[in-house]
This record gives sequence, C-alpha cells and structure tokens, in this order.
Amino acid sequence: MDKKLIFLDIDGTILGPDSGIHQTVKEGLQKARTRGHQVFICTGRSCHMLPEELEDVELDGVIANAGSDIWIRGQNIFREALKEELLKRTLAVLEQMETIYILEGFEKIYVSERGARILSESEPVPGDNPEIIRWKNFFGRWGNTGDIRDWNPVQAPIPKISFMLWSRQDAERLYHIFKKDFHVAFFPPRTESFFNGELISRTANKGTAIQRTAEYLKVRIQDTIAFGDSMNDYQMIEQAACGVVMGNGDEKLKAVADRICEPVEDDGVLRELERMGLI
Repeated sequence: MDKKLIFLDIDGTILGPDSGIHQTVKEGLQKARTRGHQVFICTGRSCHMLPEELEDVELDGVIANAGSDIWIRGQNIFREALKEELLKRTLAVLEQMETIYILEGFEKIYVSERGARILSESEPVPGDNPEIIRWKNFFGRWGNTGDIRDWNPVQAPIPKISFMLWSRQDAERLYHIFKKDFHVAFFPPRTESFFNGELISRTANKGTAIQRTAEYLKVRIQDTIAFGDSMNDYQMIEQAACGVVMGNGDEKLKAVADRICEPVEDDGVLRELERMGLI
C-alpha cells in the first residue's frame, strides 16, 4: 500500500467536547506512523491555541489558522496573512453590524471591544451558548489575548477572523457581503438567536494547505486522507483524495464526503483507519 498523508481536524474530530483525545486514538495514530504514514493536525486554531491533549501525540506536522500556517517537522514552510486593505474593509462592516469578532493572529488573538465586554462578563448576552462559553474559558485562561485597540496590523498580521452575531437576518447578510472575499464557514446554530463562524482565506485554507503539504513532501494528492466535522473543514474534505466526515459532523459537510465514520465519542478516526487497513 502507498504511504498516506493523514490530515486531522481537532475539535469534534479527535477531541471530544468532554472526553478529550482518547488514548486508543493516540495509539492508533502512532501505529499509523510506525507503518510509514504521516499524520498532520489540520485545525482552525492557531499554534498557540493547540490543546494540551496533543502534547503527547507524535505528529509529522501541524497546519494551523485554517491552513494559513504550515509546520512540517518543526519547520515553517508556509505562512500567509490576510491583506491589510481587505481586513480594514471587513472590520468596518463587522463594526457597523455590531458583530463580535476575534482576530486570530499567529501568536496572539485580538477581541473586538464589545466582544471583550461580553467575554469578560461585563456585558450580558441574551442567553448563553457553548461557543461563547468556550471563548470565555479561553479568554479567562490564556494571556495571549489583546484588545482590538492595541492591534497593529503591521506587527500582528491576521490570517483568520471568527465572528458571533444574534440574528439569522444578520447571518445571511454577513454571508452575502463576504462570500466573494472569504470562505464563510458557519457552525450549526443551536438556536435562532445565536450564529457564529469563521471568515477563511480563499488563498490559504485547509484545502490549499493539503495541496501545499503534499507538494512539499512530493506525495501524490491521491495519497491524502482528511478527517473533519464542521464547515471550516469543507475545503479540506473536498481537496483530499479521501474526505472522511465524522458521524457527529455537519450535514452539509457529509454531503461532500467520500466516507462517513463513527462520531468522535466512538473513536471514528480510529475505526476508519482500521477499515482502510492503515493500522
């Protein structure tokens, strides 16, 4: 069997909401590597936001910031930020819409003024949401967050923007405004009063990262496999020769999948690698 490049999203793919990364999955990934396959994390998170659970997982590389930052065996082979002019136009619209936004830099994140008030709990929100809870926990736990007023676009380039808003009308408006400049990835809404997602570069995303990684390693794109669960994995699932979506994944993402495996809680990645004969 030809050796494969295996690309893994983190949240909802190998990292469950409550159970962390199962030891069985870690052992399975190690087994794949001992058989000559190469394993990469391919995440929307920046490198400074990687979970502690990955510290004892041996990897061949990390693709961060939704494909804008590529590390292979400790070497940074690619890094691309959004153009400053595009950022300025985008932030002007987000401010006008009173959208919470988070600029996710390579080394630090910058939170909009309203976002900082909500995440620090100095301003209440109409009902809570797991995504806000996740950002509140991060905001309170890490030191590499900053106020948008302290952001310098030259010193702190930004590859990706996360956003949160509170009406379907605003969500639809945001999509139509930005769809030409970005891949607009929405996460499945749990209520009709909260919508969140990411603005992802059209030239540096998880799909282009798979292609760049394969070219750098001189591996055919036919020998790439990607696992994901949400719409920020869409380009990755499309680009890989075999795109696998988790059983807990977004239904829209499943529509473009080559395979669907068990949910993250049931070790879907491990089970699919076994079925493929890779471990």
